[in-house]
Amino acid sequence: MLTWFQKLVLFLLGFAWCLLLIAALLGLPVVSVLPGWMIAAILVAGLVLGLIPFTLWWLIRRNSPTYGARRSFLAFGLAGMLAATGLAGFPIYYLAYWVDSGPSHLPLATLSNGKKTVVFQGMQHVGSEDFYKSVVFDLEKALADGYTLFYEGVQPVPDRPDLTDWFNKTLRGTDKDLSAGYRQLADACSMTFQLTYFEPLLADKAINPKRHVTADVTYLDMKNEYDRLLKDDPAFVEALRNANARRSAAQEENDPFMAALSYVGQATPEQKALIGIACRGIMSKVMGGEGASDPAEKIILDFRNRELARFVDQSEATKIYITYGGKHFRGFVADLKRRDPAWEVQSISWGRAMSNPRTPAPPGWDWRALIGTSAAP
Repeated sequence: MLTWFQKLVLFLLGFAWCLLLIAALLGLPVVSVLPGWMIAAILVAGLVLGLIPFTLWWLIRRNSPTYGARRSFLAFGLAGMLAATGLAGFPIYYLAYWVDSGPSHLPLATLSNGKKTVVFQGMQHVGSEDFYKSVVFDLEKALADGYTLFYEGVQPVPDRPDLTDWFNKTLRGTDKDLSAGYRQLADACSMTFQLTYFEPLLADKAINPKRHVTADVTYLDMKNEYDRLLKDDPAFVEALRNANARRSAAQEENDPFMAALSYVGQATPEQKALIGIACRGIMSKVMGGEGASDPAEKIILDFRNRELARFVDQSEATKIYITYGGKHFRGFVADLKRRDPAWEVQSISWGRAMSNPRTPAPPGWDWRALIGTSAAP
Protein backbone atom coordinates (compact mmCIF):
# COMPACT_ATOMS: atom_id res chain seq x y z
CA MET A 1 0.00 0.00 0.00
CA LEU A 2 1.44 3.32 -1.11
CA THR A 3 1.66 6.15 1.38
CA TRP A 4 0.28 9.59 0.55
CA PHE A 5 3.83 10.86 0.05
CA GLN A 6 4.63 8.10 -2.46
CA LYS A 7 1.40 8.84 -4.31
CA LEU A 8 2.33 12.53 -4.43
CA VAL A 9 5.79 11.71 -5.80
CA LEU A 10 4.29 9.46 -8.50
CA PHE A 11 1.79 12.15 -9.43
CA LEU A 12 4.50 14.81 -9.72
CA LEU A 13 6.68 12.48 -11.79
CA GLY A 14 3.79 11.73 -14.12
CA PHE A 15 2.99 15.43 -14.42
CA ALA A 16 6.62 16.25 -15.21
CA TRP A 17 6.73 13.59 -17.94
CA CYS A 18 3.51 14.98 -19.43
CA LEU A 19 5.02 18.47 -19.56
CA LEU A 20 8.18 17.12 -21.20
CA LEU A 21 6.16 15.22 -23.81
CA ILE A 22 4.03 18.29 -24.60
CA ALA A 23 7.15 20.46 -24.92
CA ALA A 24 8.81 17.89 -27.18
CA LEU A 25 5.71 17.59 -29.38
CA LEU A 26 5.62 21.37 -29.77
CA GLY A 27 9.33 21.49 -30.57
CA LEU A 28 9.24 18.52 -32.96
CA PRO A 29 7.84 20.46 -35.98
CA VAL A 30 10.78 22.84 -35.67
CA VAL A 31 13.57 20.40 -34.86
CA SER A 32 12.59 17.79 -37.44
CA VAL A 33 13.17 20.14 -40.40
CA LEU A 34 16.61 21.26 -39.23
CA PRO A 35 19.81 19.92 -40.84
CA GLY A 36 20.95 16.56 -39.51
CA TRP A 37 23.96 17.97 -37.67
CA MET A 38 21.75 20.41 -35.77
CA ILE A 39 19.33 17.64 -34.77
CA ALA A 40 22.28 15.56 -33.53
CA ALA A 41 23.63 18.56 -31.60
CA ILE A 42 20.25 19.09 -29.91
CA LEU A 43 20.01 15.43 -28.90
CA VAL A 44 23.56 15.42 -27.55
CA ALA A 45 22.81 18.62 -25.64
CA GLY A 46 19.74 16.87 -24.23
CA LEU A 47 21.83 13.94 -23.05
CA VAL A 48 24.25 16.35 -21.37
CA LEU A 49 21.31 18.16 -19.82
CA GLY A 50 19.98 14.86 -18.47
CA LEU A 51 23.41 13.84 -17.18
CA ILE A 52 23.40 16.62 -14.56
CA PRO A 53 20.33 15.46 -12.56
CA PHE A 54 21.30 11.82 -13.19
CA THR A 55 24.66 12.40 -11.49
CA LEU A 56 23.00 14.03 -8.48
CA TRP A 57 20.42 11.23 -8.22
CA TRP A 58 23.12 8.59 -8.57
CA LEU A 59 25.10 10.10 -5.69
CA ILE A 60 22.00 9.95 -3.52
CA ARG A 61 20.69 6.49 -4.50
CA ARG A 62 23.79 4.53 -5.57
CA ASN A 63 23.85 2.39 -2.41
CA SER A 64 20.14 1.55 -2.55
CA PRO A 65 19.47 -2.13 -3.49
CA THR A 66 16.46 -1.09 -5.59
CA TYR A 67 18.36 1.51 -7.62
CA GLY A 68 19.27 0.69 -11.23
CA ALA A 69 21.89 3.05 -12.63
CA ARG A 70 21.32 2.05 -16.29
CA ARG A 71 17.55 2.48 -16.08
CA SER A 72 18.02 5.81 -14.28
CA PHE A 73 20.48 7.03 -16.93
CA LEU A 74 18.08 6.12 -19.75
CA ALA A 75 15.21 7.91 -17.99
CA PHE A 76 17.19 11.10 -17.35
CA GLY A 77 18.73 10.99 -20.82
CA LEU A 78 15.29 10.68 -22.45
CA ALA A 79 13.96 13.49 -20.26
CA GLY A 80 16.90 15.69 -21.28
CA MET A 81 16.36 15.03 -25.00
CA LEU A 82 12.64 15.79 -24.68
CA ALA A 83 13.45 19.02 -22.83
CA ALA A 84 16.09 19.99 -25.42
CA THR A 85 13.62 19.40 -28.27
CA GLY A 86 11.07 21.66 -26.60
CA LEU A 87 13.64 24.34 -25.83
CA ALA A 88 14.91 24.29 -29.43
CA GLY A 89 11.42 25.04 -30.74
CA PHE A 90 10.63 27.74 -28.17
CA PRO A 91 12.46 30.65 -29.91
CA ILE A 92 10.52 30.08 -33.14
CA TYR A 93 7.15 30.10 -31.36
CA TYR A 94 8.19 33.12 -29.31
CA LEU A 95 9.30 35.12 -32.36
CA ALA A 96 6.14 34.15 -34.27
CA TYR A 97 4.10 35.35 -31.28
CA TRP A 98 6.08 38.60 -31.11
CA VAL A 99 5.42 39.46 -34.77
CA ASP A 100 1.66 39.64 -34.16
CA SER A 101 1.66 40.86 -30.56
CA GLY A 102 4.77 43.02 -30.11
CA PRO A 103 4.64 46.82 -29.91
CA SER A 104 3.18 48.61 -32.94
CA HIS A 105 5.52 51.32 -34.16
CA LEU A 106 4.25 52.59 -37.54
CA PRO A 107 2.03 55.67 -37.20
CA LEU A 108 -1.00 56.54 -39.27
CA ALA A 109 -1.70 60.13 -38.27
CA THR A 110 -3.84 63.01 -39.44
CA LEU A 111 -2.54 66.55 -38.85
CA SER A 112 -3.99 69.95 -39.58
CA ASN A 113 -3.19 73.63 -39.10
CA GLY A 114 -6.66 74.80 -40.10
CA LYS A 115 -5.58 75.45 -43.69
CA LYS A 116 -3.99 72.17 -44.73
CA THR A 117 -4.61 68.53 -43.85
CA VAL A 118 -1.75 66.03 -43.81
CA VAL A 119 -2.02 62.28 -43.44
CA PHE A 120 1.26 60.62 -42.44
CA GLN A 121 1.53 56.88 -43.11
CA GLY A 122 4.64 55.43 -41.50
CA MET A 123 6.47 52.97 -43.73
CA GLN A 124 9.05 50.23 -43.49
CA HIS A 125 11.30 49.22 -46.38
CA VAL A 126 10.63 45.50 -45.90
CA GLY A 127 7.31 44.07 -44.71
CA SER A 128 4.41 41.75 -45.34
CA GLU A 129 2.45 41.74 -48.56
CA ASP A 130 -0.85 42.54 -46.82
CA PHE A 131 0.58 45.74 -45.32
CA TYR A 132 1.70 47.16 -48.66
CA LYS A 133 -1.55 46.18 -50.35
CA SER A 134 -3.49 48.08 -47.69
CA VAL A 135 -1.23 51.14 -48.07
CA VAL A 136 -1.66 51.20 -51.85
CA PHE A 137 -5.43 50.87 -51.41
CA ASP A 138 -5.39 53.87 -49.04
CA LEU A 139 -3.25 55.86 -51.48
CA GLU A 140 -5.62 55.21 -54.37
CA LYS A 141 -8.54 56.24 -52.18
CA ALA A 142 -6.63 59.39 -51.16
CA LEU A 143 -6.11 60.27 -54.82
CA ALA A 144 -9.85 59.88 -55.39
CA ASP A 145 -10.44 62.21 -52.43
CA GLY A 146 -8.21 64.92 -53.90
CA TYR A 147 -4.98 64.36 -51.97
CA THR A 148 -1.50 65.01 -53.32
CA LEU A 149 0.85 62.12 -52.55
CA PHE A 150 4.28 62.81 -51.01
CA TYR A 151 6.81 59.99 -51.28
CA GLU A 152 10.10 59.25 -49.56
CA GLY A 153 13.15 58.63 -51.74
CA VAL A 154 16.57 60.27 -51.75
CA GLN A 155 17.24 61.37 -55.31
CA PRO A 156 20.49 60.62 -57.17
CA VAL A 157 22.34 63.34 -59.05
CA PRO A 158 22.66 62.22 -62.70
CA ASP A 159 26.22 63.45 -63.27
CA ARG A 160 27.46 62.57 -59.76
CA PRO A 161 27.30 58.78 -59.24
CA ASP A 162 30.12 59.16 -56.72
CA LEU A 163 27.63 60.75 -54.29
CA THR A 164 25.65 57.53 -54.04
CA ASP A 165 28.85 55.65 -53.15
CA TRP A 166 29.70 58.37 -50.63
CA PHE A 167 26.28 57.98 -48.98
CA ASN A 168 26.62 54.19 -48.66
CA LYS A 169 30.18 54.20 -47.33
CA THR A 170 30.05 57.27 -45.11
CA LEU A 171 26.53 57.27 -43.68
CA ARG A 172 25.56 53.60 -43.96
CA GLY A 173 29.00 52.10 -43.45
CA THR A 174 28.75 49.70 -46.39
CA ASP A 175 29.41 49.65 -50.12
CA LYS A 176 26.30 47.58 -50.87
CA ASP A 177 23.42 49.05 -52.88
CA LEU A 178 20.58 50.09 -50.57
CA SER A 179 17.68 48.73 -52.64
CA ALA A 180 19.53 45.52 -53.48
CA GLY A 181 20.16 44.97 -49.78
CA TYR A 182 16.49 45.42 -48.94
CA ARG A 183 15.46 43.04 -51.74
CA GLN A 184 17.89 40.41 -50.46
CA LEU A 185 16.55 40.81 -46.94
CA ALA A 186 12.95 40.58 -48.19
CA ASP A 187 13.67 37.39 -50.13
CA ALA A 188 15.49 35.78 -47.21
CA CYS A 189 12.74 36.64 -44.74
CA SER A 190 9.84 35.64 -47.01
CA MET A 191 8.65 39.25 -47.10
CA THR A 192 8.21 42.01 -49.66
CA PHE A 193 10.25 45.06 -50.66
CA GLN A 194 8.00 48.10 -50.50
CA LEU A 195 8.66 49.44 -54.01
CA THR A 196 7.20 46.27 -55.52
CA TYR A 197 3.68 47.37 -54.63
CA PHE A 198 3.80 50.99 -55.75
CA GLU A 199 3.74 50.17 -59.46
CA PRO A 200 -0.10 50.49 -59.74
CA LEU A 201 0.28 54.20 -58.93
CA LEU A 202 2.59 54.81 -61.90
CA ALA A 203 -0.34 55.04 -64.32
CA ASP A 204 -1.92 57.87 -62.33
CA LYS A 205 1.48 59.53 -61.93
CA ALA A 206 1.86 59.64 -65.72
CA ILE A 207 -1.53 61.37 -66.03
CA ASN A 208 -1.31 63.65 -62.97
CA PRO A 209 2.40 64.18 -62.21
CA LYS A 210 1.75 67.20 -59.99
CA ARG A 211 -0.17 65.00 -57.54
CA HIS A 212 2.80 62.67 -57.06
CA VAL A 213 5.71 64.43 -55.33
CA THR A 214 9.03 62.94 -54.25
CA ALA A 215 9.37 65.09 -51.14
CA ASP A 216 12.96 64.29 -50.34
CA VAL A 217 16.49 65.56 -50.73
CA THR A 218 19.24 64.60 -53.17
CA TYR A 219 22.52 62.90 -52.32
CA LEU A 220 24.19 66.24 -53.05
CA ASP A 221 21.98 67.94 -50.46
CA MET A 222 23.01 65.31 -47.92
CA LYS A 223 26.69 65.77 -48.79
CA ASN A 224 26.34 69.54 -48.34
CA GLU A 225 24.70 69.00 -44.95
CA TYR A 226 27.49 66.60 -44.01
CA ASP A 227 30.10 69.20 -44.96
CA ARG A 228 28.26 71.78 -42.88
CA LEU A 229 28.30 69.48 -39.85
CA LEU A 230 31.95 68.70 -40.53
CA LYS A 231 32.70 72.40 -40.30
CA ASP A 232 30.38 73.35 -37.43
CA ASP A 233 30.22 70.16 -35.36
CA PRO A 234 33.49 68.19 -35.11
CA ALA A 235 31.96 65.96 -32.42
CA PHE A 236 29.51 64.71 -35.04
CA VAL A 237 32.30 63.56 -37.37
CA GLU A 238 34.15 61.82 -34.54
CA ALA A 239 30.97 60.02 -33.49
CA LEU A 240 30.30 59.02 -37.09
CA ARG A 241 33.85 57.68 -37.47
CA ASN A 242 33.43 55.56 -34.34
CA ALA A 243 30.06 54.30 -35.53
CA ASN A 244 31.53 53.23 -38.88
CA ALA A 245 34.36 51.44 -37.08
CA ARG A 246 31.79 49.51 -35.03
CA ARG A 247 29.89 48.61 -38.20
CA SER A 248 33.05 47.33 -39.89
CA ALA A 249 33.96 45.23 -36.87
CA ALA A 250 30.45 43.79 -36.72
CA GLN A 251 30.55 42.88 -40.41
CA GLU A 252 33.83 41.01 -39.92
CA GLU A 253 32.43 38.96 -37.03
CA ASN A 254 30.40 35.82 -37.56
CA ASP A 255 26.91 37.28 -37.20
CA PRO A 256 24.50 34.35 -36.69
CA PHE A 257 21.60 36.34 -38.12
CA MET A 258 23.43 37.09 -41.38
CA ALA A 259 24.80 33.55 -41.46
CA ALA A 260 21.24 32.23 -41.34
CA LEU A 261 20.22 34.54 -44.19
CA SER A 262 23.15 33.38 -46.30
CA TYR A 263 21.98 29.80 -45.77
CA VAL A 264 18.57 30.46 -47.35
CA GLY A 265 19.65 29.51 -50.86
CA GLN A 266 20.57 26.01 -49.69
CA ALA A 267 17.60 25.54 -47.36
CA THR A 268 14.58 23.32 -47.92
CA PRO A 269 11.11 24.96 -48.10
CA GLU A 270 10.46 23.98 -44.48
CA GLN A 271 13.80 25.44 -43.35
CA LYS A 272 13.07 28.63 -45.30
CA ALA A 273 9.80 28.91 -43.39
CA LEU A 274 11.68 28.70 -40.09
CA ILE A 275 14.24 31.29 -41.21
CA GLY A 276 11.39 33.57 -42.33
CA ILE A 277 9.65 33.31 -38.95
CA ALA A 278 12.88 33.97 -37.06
CA CYS A 279 13.82 36.86 -39.36
CA ARG A 280 10.42 38.57 -39.06
CA GLY A 281 10.48 38.18 -35.28
CA ILE A 282 13.98 39.60 -34.92
CA MET A 283 13.16 42.51 -37.24
CA SER A 284 9.96 43.22 -35.30
CA LYS A 285 11.93 43.45 -32.06
CA VAL A 286 14.62 45.65 -33.67
CA MET A 287 12.11 47.95 -35.39
CA GLY A 288 10.00 48.25 -32.26
CA GLY A 289 12.95 49.27 -30.07
CA GLU A 290 14.69 52.60 -29.91
CA GLY A 291 18.13 51.16 -30.63
CA ALA A 292 21.48 52.85 -30.16
CA SER A 293 21.92 56.47 -31.21
CA ASP A 294 23.57 56.79 -34.62
CA PRO A 295 25.26 60.12 -35.49
CA ALA A 296 24.29 59.60 -39.14
CA GLU A 297 20.67 60.19 -38.08
CA LYS A 298 21.47 63.92 -37.98
CA ILE A 299 21.47 63.72 -41.78
CA ILE A 300 19.40 60.63 -42.58
CA LEU A 301 16.58 61.63 -40.20
CA ASP A 302 16.90 65.17 -38.80
CA PHE A 303 17.96 66.96 -41.99
CA ARG A 304 15.36 65.15 -44.12
CA ASN A 305 12.65 65.81 -41.53
CA ARG A 306 13.30 69.53 -41.85
CA GLU A 307 13.16 69.30 -45.63
CA LEU A 308 9.92 67.29 -45.56
CA ALA A 309 8.36 69.96 -43.32
CA ARG A 310 9.54 72.57 -45.83
CA PHE A 311 7.92 70.65 -48.70
CA VAL A 312 4.61 70.57 -46.83
CA ASP A 313 4.83 74.22 -45.80
CA GLN A 314 5.60 75.46 -49.31
CA SER A 315 3.22 73.14 -51.17
CA GLU A 316 0.14 74.66 -52.78
CA ALA A 317 -1.82 71.47 -52.04
CA THR A 318 -4.25 71.68 -49.12
CA LYS A 319 -4.61 67.89 -48.73
CA ILE A 320 -1.37 65.89 -48.56
CA TYR A 321 -0.86 62.15 -47.98
CA ILE A 322 2.70 61.26 -46.95
CA THR A 323 4.30 57.81 -47.03
CA TYR A 324 7.61 58.01 -45.16
CA GLY A 325 9.71 55.89 -42.83
CA GLY A 326 8.02 55.54 -39.45
CA LYS A 327 11.09 56.88 -37.60
CA HIS A 328 10.64 60.25 -39.32
CA PHE A 329 7.24 60.95 -37.79
CA ARG A 330 8.08 62.58 -34.44
CA GLY A 331 10.87 64.74 -35.86
CA PHE A 332 8.74 65.76 -38.84
CA VAL A 333 5.86 66.86 -36.60
CA ALA A 334 8.24 68.87 -34.41
CA ASP A 335 9.76 70.59 -37.47
CA LEU A 336 6.32 71.28 -38.89
CA LYS A 337 5.29 72.98 -35.62
CA ARG A 338 8.44 75.08 -35.67
CA ARG A 339 7.30 76.46 -39.00
CA ASP A 340 3.71 76.93 -37.86
CA PRO A 341 2.66 76.33 -34.22
CA ALA A 342 -0.93 75.88 -35.42
CA TRP A 343 -0.17 72.34 -36.60
CA GLU A 344 -1.83 69.71 -34.39
CA VAL A 345 -2.15 65.93 -34.53
CA GLN A 346 -5.89 65.31 -34.83
CA SER A 347 -5.81 61.51 -34.74
CA ILE A 348 -3.21 58.76 -34.63
CA SER A 349 -3.15 54.97 -34.64
CA TRP A 350 -0.22 52.57 -34.60
CA GLY A 351 0.33 49.49 -36.73
CA ARG A 352 2.98 47.07 -37.87
CA ALA A 353 4.36 46.20 -41.29
CA MET A 354 4.97 42.52 -40.60
CA SER A 355 2.69 39.60 -39.87
CA ASN A 356 2.99 35.85 -39.84
CA PRO A 357 2.09 34.06 -43.09
CA ARG A 358 -1.43 32.71 -43.33
CA THR A 359 -0.86 29.43 -45.19
CA PRO A 360 -4.00 27.34 -45.82
CA ALA A 361 -3.79 23.91 -44.18
CA PRO A 362 -3.49 20.95 -46.58
CA PRO A 363 -6.25 18.32 -46.74
CA GLY A 364 -6.00 16.47 -43.46
CA TRP A 365 -4.03 17.72 -40.49
CA ASP A 366 -0.31 18.18 -41.01
CA TRP A 367 2.16 19.25 -38.34
CA ARG A 368 4.05 21.48 -40.77
CA ALA A 369 1.07 23.84 -40.79
CA LEU A 370 2.24 24.84 -37.31
CA ILE A 371 5.27 26.64 -38.73
CA GLY A 372 3.51 28.32 -41.62
CA THR A 373 4.34 25.87 -44.41
CA SER A 374 2.59 22.92 -45.94
CA ALA A 375 3.28 19.39 -47.05
CA ALA A 376 0.89 19.76 -49.96
CA PRO A 377 2.61 19.84 -53.38
